[in-house]
Amino acid sequence: MPDEDRYLAHLCGLADNPNLPEHLLDKLVAVTSGELDTGPDLFGAPTLDMSDLADAPVVESAGEAMARRTDLTAATYEQLMGDNRIWVRLYLARNPALPESLLWTLAKDRAVRPELAWNPAVPLKLLCEIAASVKLPQVLLPRIAEANKTELRFLASSRAWQVRALIALHTALPRDVIERLLNDPELRVVHALVAAKNPHCSSAFLHDLLERAEATAPQIAQHPNAEASTLMRCLRMPAARRHAARHPNLPAEMITELLDDPDLLVAEAAAANPALPTKIMEAVLAEAH
Repeated sequence: MPDEDRYLAHLCGLADNPNLPEHLLDKLVAVTSGELDTGPDLFGAPTLDMSDLADAPVVESAGEAMARRTDLTAATYEQLMGDNRIWVRLYLARNPALPESLLWTLAKDRAVRPELAWNPAVPLKLLCEIAASVKLPQVLLPRIAEANKTELRFLASSRAWQVRALIALHTALPRDVIERLLNDPELRVVHALVAAKNPHCSSAFLHDLLERAEATAPQIAQHPNAEASTLMRCLRMPAARRHAARHPNLPAEMITELLDDPDLLVAEAAAANPALPTKIMEAVLAEAH
């Protein structure tokens, strides 16, 4: 692999390093001289062909505009639900002004049913049904974010692990709910809690979890509480390697060693690690030619 590619990977990493001293930041700007912004992408990311956007709609239809409004009557919303254009129904599914009865009716439409999960006014019972039947992304949904403690405890007791995993992303879970999720029999719920970087996941818990389930390594390697010994184990796992290389709890000598990793994404992550010694940053930039 050409040294030039590795050098550029290091520059990319340093450009993203929050602890790069100001005098080195100035030098980085000087030595790059557009290197990071011109030519093909270092890692082969596809470029956008503007011709692909030729058929994209420029102006939304009147139906789409109305479906997003929150000041219409229930009768108007019900009429819009009969529109054959899926975009109209998708906008309706996210509209918090829709009466609950219409949300339940819209849930029968398989094409837009998943979109209801993003509605901040969706009934919890309906959200539970959707989560158990449709694969939702692991993000904090609006209705979950607004749930009170009573509702969070209700969701934590759901039989569906998918529902329990969704609340793991909440930023202010009651302590008893956190304990319940940490000890959940379904590993995917615990996985979600770790992925959310919940501060109640202790270093010891993360290390033990890695022993029990190596599939959680990428998420563990990104958790702020992961200790050096845990991160060293994560480095043995390809899927977690670049995340561990970026973690500030990794020993400085290992971070430095990873600058020469065969995987340039790992090398870049090491260069972006805020715990990379300043003298190593200086050495990398001294390679400028």
